Amino acid sequence: MAPVQITFTTSQLADAAKVGSQTLRYYERRGLLPEPPRTEGGHRIYGQKHLERLRFIQDIQTLGFHLEEIHALLEVNETPPVGAQAPEVLDSFIDRIDEKAQTLAQMRATLADLRTRATSELRDQS
Repeated sequence: MAPVQITFTTSQLADAAKVGSQTLRYYERRGLLPEPPRTEGGHRIYGQKHLERLRFIQDIQTLGFHLEEIHALLEVNETPPVGAQAPEVLDSFIDRIDEKAQTLAQMRATLADLRTRATSELRDQS
C-alpha cells in the first residue's frame, strides 16, 4: 500500500508554515522553494517537502541568515558538492551557528546568574 501523499493548496501551506501566500510566491521566484505541480485548472499543489523546506528556511532565518545565504545553502544541499565552494559555504554556516550558540550560552549564563541573585535577595528579605 502506497503512503498517503499530503498535499496543500497555497493558502493551506501558507497557514501551516505561518507565512503569507505572497511569501510562498516570492520564495518560488527567488529559487528558494521549488515550483509545485499544478492542477489542470492551474492551481498550485504543494507537498510535505515544500512545508519542510519552508520550515527550514524559517529556522535558518531566525539565526540571522539572509535569503541569499539560505539560497546558497540550499544549492549545496541539492547539487552534488563539487569543488571548493561547497565546503566554504558550509563552513561559513557552521561558524556563524557556533558563534550564535556561544552568544546564547553566554546570555543564558548571565540570566541564570541574575535569577540566582534575585532568588537569594528574596530569601534574604524574608
